[in-house]
Amino acid sequence: MMLRFQWDSLRRGDLVLVHDAAARDLGLRPAVVALVDTAGGLHDVAVRYTDGPDAGLVVRPGRFATHPDPLSATADCWRCDEVLAG
Repeated sequence: MMLRFQWDSLRRGDLVLVHDAAARDLGLRPAVVALVDTAGGLHDVAVRYTDGPDAGLVVRPGRFATHPDPLSATADCWRCDEVLAG
């Protein structure tokens, strides 16, 4: 999960980790920020996956499904907790 100030400070080219909603385990995927849209005062971010069979695919993950890369040891995320408990 990304804090609001982290999300709002993302710029094109930043590295992130994204919980892949298409994967059963919601595993983390490495990605690079491809687009930051600040229209309307809210930040909307699109990222490009950098690995796997769909490398290059651009998706728009939510703030709560995105982590900074490298991942902080103090990340508080229910998705990460589920993967570890799995």
